[in-house]
Amino acid sequence: MASMSLLLAGLFLPLFPMSIIFNFVFQRASSAWLRVIIILVWPLPGLWLIENSATELVDIYVYWALFTSVLYGFRTVVVKELSVWTGFIATSAWSLLWVAEYLGAKIDDLIMHTFAYSIPLVLLALIVARLERQYESAYVGVVTGLAQEQPRTTGLIVVVILAVIGSPVFPSFFALLSNINNVVVVLPSVALAIALVWLLWSWSGVRLLQELIVGDPAVFQHEDISYGQTMLFCLSFILLVAGGLYMAEILL
Repeated sequence: MASMSLLLAGLFLPLFPMSIIFNFVFQRASSAWLRVIIILVWPLPGLWLIENSATELVDIYVYWALFTSVLYGFRTVVVKELSVWTGFIATSAWSLLWVAEYLGAKIDDLIMHTFAYSIPLVLLALIVARLERQYESAYVGVVTGLAQEQPRTTGLIVVVILAVIGSPVFPSFFALLSNINNVVVVLPSVALAIALVWLLWSWSGVRLLQELIVGDPAVFQHEDISYGQTMLFCLSFILLVAGGLYMAEILL
C-alpha cells in the first residue's frame, strides 16, 4: 500500500509514462487561469504522498525521475508550441523534486523548490495565453518578429523564459544548484544528469527566444501589452529575484 502511494505520487510529480496524463490535462485546459491553477496545484498532492509514505524512497525512483526529467528536457528542444513547451518544462522540473526528497529535504524546502519552478511557469502561461488570443496560436513561426511589433511583450517574454530555465538570481537557479551541491560528492552521476537537464532547458529557451524575437513581424499588427500589465509583471520579477536571494540564503 505504501509503494502504491509512491506510484500515485508519480502522477503528480510526473514520472514517465504517467507524465503523459499531466500534459494531456494541461494542453486541454480551456483558459489561462485554469492553466495557472493546474501549475500551482498539480504537484502538491505528490509532495504530500511522498512525504507521508511509510516506504523509504529507494534509488529506482530517483533514476526514474532523472530519466523523466532528461527525456522531457530533450523534448523541449524540439517543440515549438509555447504551451506544450511550458508543460514539458513543468514535467521536467517537478520530476527533480524526487531527487530533493531523496536527499532529505524537509517539506518546507520541497514546497520552496516546487514554487521556485512553478511561479515562473505561471507568468509564462499568462503571456502564452495572450499570444494565443492574438495569433490564434503560440507556435514559434506563426509568432515571430515580436521585437519590432511588441517591444514590451518581448521584454517580458525574455525575462520570463530566463526565469523558467534557471538563470542566475531567479529561484529555479538556486533550486537546481542546491540539488547539484547536495549530491555531487556522493552521486556525481546524478549531479551530471541534473546539469544536463539544466543545459537542455537553457538550449531550448534560447532557441525559442531567437525564433520569437528575430524576423519579420506578422502582416497584421497586434497591440502591445499595456503599461499597467507590464508594471505588474515587473513587480513579479522583482519578487522572484527577492525569493531567489532568500532561497540562496536558506538552501546554499
